[in-house]
Amino acid sequence: MANLNPEVLNESQTCPAVGYQSASICVPVTVTPFAQTGITTTKCCGDPVVTPGREVCGGVKNGSCFFTITQDICVAVPVEFGAVATVGDSYINCNGASEQDICTDCGKVSPLPDLAKPEI
Repeated sequence: MANLNPEVLNESQTCPAVGYQSASICVPVTVTPFAQTGITTTKCCGDPVVTPGREVCGGVKNGSCFFTITQDICVAVPVEFGAVATVGDSYINCNGASEQDICTDCGKVSPLPDLAKPEI
């Protein structure tokens, strides 16, 4: 009967391996523009009214008033334009997989051709 060393039996034995995957990745990008106004100017008309105590305000809570007025004016409104970009779900076309290092010269590998979508 063979004499087995217990230390050898308790060692983890692994077989390291490396695989290589060539792939073409695509992700849609959405660019959303925005514009924001600069500082506005407000003019107070008359003196404020201060009422002591806890008085319930009349009107509509968080409401707004709407009106229309016509006046010829010239206004300088500073506006900043910009955009933010977000990415959507990513897509992958798996090219080749190999036990050989196909990544070292991957810039020389031509990408997959675009597949034309059938016209309906």
